[in-house]
Amino acid sequence: MIIVALHKLDFNLMAKFQLTLLLTCMILISSCNRIVNTNEDWCDQELRSQYSELQEIETSSNWFKVYLVAEGVFAIAEPFNFQEVISYLIIGNDKALLFDTGMGISSIRLVVEELTSLPITVLNSHTHYDHIGSNYEFDNILAMNTEYTISRAENGMAHSLVSHEVSSEAICLERAQGFDTTAYHIKPFTITELISDGHIIDLGNRKLEVIASPGHTPDAVVLLDKEGGFMWTGDTFYEGPIWLFDPETDLMAYQTSLERLLEKSKGLTKVFTAHNTPVAEPIRITQLKTAFTEIINGEKAPKTAGDTAHVNDDAINFEFEHFAFSIRRDLLGEKGIIKR
Repeated sequence: MIIVALHKLDFNLMAKFQLTLLLTCMILISSCNRIVNTNEDWCDQELRSQYSELQEIETSSNWFKVYLVAEGVFAIAEPFNFQEVISYLIIGNDKALLFDTGMGISSIRLVVEELTSLPITVLNSHTHYDHIGSNYEFDNILAMNTEYTISRAENGMAHSLVSHEVSSEAICLERAQGFDTTAYHIKPFTITELISDGHIIDLGNRKLEVIASPGHTPDAVVLLDKEGGFMWTGDTFYEGPIWLFDPETDLMAYQTSLERLLEKSKGLTKVFTAHNTPVAEPIRITQLKTAFTEIINGEKAPKTAGDTAHVNDDAINFEFEHFAFSIRRDLLGEKGIIKR
């Protein structure tokens, strides 16, 4: 059975894109990752093979799986639902940064407090609901100074907009002990400080640069630890189908962001992503930029269903060896060139 769940869509667009994603995933079955589960139940889902290569850190949580991915860097994964979202705890001498807070299905704060006693600052890679679910648990939150971010913080998201996240097809409820699916919503949170591109987060012995990377969302950011050679890319890049079809998607901004990431990627040793598997090779940033350039220059043919010219009327899908793009059709002009 193929189970499709929608994660970055406003509720009123879900029905429109459900068929799109189903057909897309049938075509991209080997790389569709978090939106496809070929098992009957997420409780039976095997973890991705990369996790067996990482050092697991035991915690009391039944929902989260924690892995040490570099010195002072913990990946806090939620592999028991279709999002397979990954947040990161980055520890310095004086304080720690939590990059994203996940789905809000279980308390991430309790996990973080088992890993460190340092003061915690939160920053989100962007404010889609699968990355801000537990923001409300924290007192010190940095946020990009955009209307999009401020609105998400003030309003949260009602149960009617996110109820599909906790359906029996999308989640292993056995792992979310004591969780009430009927009350699930994204709570509002209080921003402590509004920041902008280039902001430096000083953790003591570790300085992190905030790089604005709009495109997927207006407030998307990438984190760079230049001295350590680490980059955290959020949803701007991960090894799977990259979704560029939400109402807030801006392909021209995304193109510019990829150019900046490529420039900033010199000297990287590891890239940490926000879905599926935590660790990617730095060469993927170069490959990502090259692949997207091929699309917008009309040099890359979309993935087709059989001999048909396109998958459907809503999204155009482009497949590469280590990732893919699913782009809303009306964002692309003739031969893939971005509409202006």
